[in-house]
Amino acid sequence: MFRIKAIRKSLRILFANLTVIFAVFFIIWISFIPEPLKYRYDISVKLVLIALLALSLLKHKFDLKDYFIYKNKLFWIYLFLFSLNIWFAKDRLTAYKYYSDFIIMAVLIYFLIINEFKTEYIKKILYFLCLCATLVSLIGFLEMIFKSNIIYERFIDNYYYGRFIFQGRMMSTLIHPNILGSYFIGCIPLSFYFYKKATGSSRYVNLAIFLFILSGAFLTFSRGTWFACLIMISIVMLVKKRVAWLIFIWVAALLFSLLVSYPFFSENFRYRFGMEYLWEYLKSGHRTNAYIATVRMIEQHPFVGVGLNHYRMLFNQYLNISLPRELIIPDSIYLMHLAEAGLLGFAGFIIFLTDIIKKGSYCCRNLNSDFKDMSFAILVGFAALLFNMAFFDGFLWKTPFYLFWLSVGILGALYKNSYSSATLSHE
Repeated sequence: MFRIKAIRKSLRILFANLTVIFAVFFIIWISFIPEPLKYRYDISVKLVLIALLALSLLKHKFDLKDYFIYKNKLFWIYLFLFSLNIWFAKDRLTAYKYYSDFIIMAVLIYFLIINEFKTEYIKKILYFLCLCATLVSLIGFLEMIFKSNIIYERFIDNYYYGRFIFQGRMMSTLIHPNILGSYFIGCIPLSFYFYKKATGSSRYVNLAIFLFILSGAFLTFSRGTWFACLIMISIVMLVKKRVAWLIFIWVAALLFSLLVSYPFFSENFRYRFGMEYLWEYLKSGHRTNAYIATVRMIEQHPFVGVGLNHYRMLFNQYLNISLPRELIIPDSIYLMHLAEAGLLGFAGFIIFLTDIIKKGSYCCRNLNSDFKDMSFAILVGFAALLFNMAFFDGFLWKTPFYLFWLSVGILGALYKNSYSSATLSHE
């Protein structure tokens, strides 16, 4: 009898801390584990998440209504439409393997967050994410100062390391400036939210956190990251109805791009942000090839696409150009959906995104003032991440993929909790 009581007590403690266990594990995994290790230990992570979801189901007495209620229907419709191409793909096994990896992680992350992230924990979880992002930025600053990164020189192979160390672009723990930039993008509005809400001495601490994260995003020198930050600021200015500031910011960005074209800026800087170089890149860069190949794939396979993870495999059939393997990619989650999953898969993705943005907007309008501001920060970061993913194939990298589902899950959790939590009562 004593043992049964002890077991029940242990289970109650475990269930009570399930959110904390998952959040700490997941955020540390996103922040500090380089991409090669994320792929190497992907199965282990899946097993951990499956175990946590099993505990969540046990906690809720295997009640599946939260998984299949009306509010989640567009999630399942998206996954269904995304799967249709498997039956028409040239290599069904390749398409199925990609889809199975995708759907397992999407379902595990999405429903763990929806069911276990209660309102009282979400703010602490997001602050922990900002603290981790600050440490990631500090590691990146050391990399910039000493012109080396011990992680990639001694422990983990990084194909991009020599190139980006030479260019002076921050990589930190996330192996590539674009991936690091996408990580920082989601944290910038959150860290600013915590700074604005802080009082006393903690306000200075939170200001330092915000500045470290913002500086880290800047030092990636990623065009997609910089543009996403500009979009982020523009969204805030539009919502706040600061039209004059919005015009000023875009004019300043245009003048900046014109200014850095002059020779007194470094060649790397001019190459990445100078107006002349940007125009040449748009006309002749590998992204142009990706657009042409994608259009041709859609013309021949309009509804279900060429098959998941088939872009590289079939690229030369649609555009016979010799390119390095790293450049034979859609370089955009939207082009990836169009080319590999067709118009049906793309439509499912857009409908699902629209639903998530509607849920986030609901939270911004209907929660009490503190949670309104937090929801707005999450939603702005999510929108900026979506813009950033238009410039690289974010779903082929673990960190942006996880961040996408983390943002989707938290917005869904806030939306779900708004109906039952007294804390989130209407004003």
